[in-house]
Amino acid sequence: MNLNGFYQVDYSKSDFPEVKIGTLGYGFMGQIHSNAFIKIPFSFSNPISRPVLLAICGRNQKKVEHIARRFGYKEYCLDWQLLAKDPRIDIFDNCAPDDWHYLPSILAMEKGKHVICEKPLSLKLDEAFQMAKKAQEVGVKTMCCYNYRFLPAVQLARQLIEQGTLGIIYQFRAKYLQQAGHNPFELVEKVWYAHGTQSGTLMGIGSHIIDMAYFLVGEITAVCGLKKTYNQIRKDSLGKDHPISADECTIAILEFKNGAVGTIESSGVSTGRKNYQGWEINGSKGSIFFDLEDLNHLQVYSTDINSPEIQGFSNVLVTDAEHPLQIKYLPSGHNQGWEYGHVHALHHFLDCVVNDKPVGPLGASFQDGYRVQVVIEAINQSSAKGKRVEIKDVGEDI
Repeated sequence: MNLNGFYQVDYSKSDFPEVKIGTLGYGFMGQIHSNAFIKIPFSFSNPISRPVLLAICGRNQKKVEHIARRFGYKEYCLDWQLLAKDPRIDIFDNCAPDDWHYLPSILAMEKGKHVICEKPLSLKLDEAFQMAKKAQEVGVKTMCCYNYRFLPAVQLARQLIEQGTLGIIYQFRAKYLQQAGHNPFELVEKVWYAHGTQSGTLMGIGSHIIDMAYFLVGEITAVCGLKKTYNQIRKDSLGKDHPISADECTIAILEFKNGAVGTIESSGVSTGRKNYQGWEINGSKGSIFFDLEDLNHLQVYSTDINSPEIQGFSNVLVTDAEHPLQIKYLPSGHNQGWEYGHVHALHHFLDCVVNDKPVGPLGASFQDGYRVQVVIEAINQSSAKGKRVEIKDVGEDI
């Protein structure tokens, strides 16, 4: 103790192990992941570990240095290979653009690093397969960051389904809608799915609800899909025309191994929708409904209520201690925000790394990420051929 009555904090002593993070990409997702790692020690009363933001990598030195200072990274670099090879790094967090998911993740796994990769796993099915195969071969922990799995309402939904509360699952219907490209005269730079890699809405946001279908209902065995591009030419800020091949709207019918059927819809031309995701599951004994714009609630209907005259959907606020993944410092009834999907997801991955736990079934492994890509490819084929496409069990491939 000092004479003035203050005690020095000994940071050489730690209640939980340090895990060193190397992040590739300083854009929106790189910042979201960095924010989540920072929040983890403050969001859980007994966090699994203390993430250390060691290094971040990007192509623009001025921008990457700014983000490094802003989030407190100790170092930054401009060469992704340096980051992937750095022996000090425990977790390689790939938040780069979609076309840079493959090579950096492969190299990081070969160097023995645990790898988080943003979705989609890759723009090419073969690359997604190679990533899943490499993860299995080298035995590192991998997670494709389908963050919506980790919202408390979604976790509760899975729990109710596993408990049999809904009975036999009949139907799943989901949609993910945005308005980014609804205006035909919008500059191409401002239409995310039509600019750069032209990932399209099925890959960019539809992948989320395909993963949700897998997570909640189970294996998908066949699809029938239709893709549409309404605005096939867009101008850039210099007035130059750009041909657009990316889908602006996709609708698909799904068949599940357990006999359920479903529909999914992804759109970038849904005027008025900023980031709307909603899904409903109907079973023989009950139904559940979720709306991302009201992410702290899950609508639950159960026929187990004895009085028919009061049967109806219950609006369950998922913020109590009994609910899955409740943030410990928030009192009952205090809502969580969108970013906490990533906080929970990355905390789960840290738990898997530190305590050698499997990433699945709660997290999406690279194998799960590959499964989503298989469904996307099947929908692409179905739309091109105008017919139903069957999907084999991809577990046989990996």
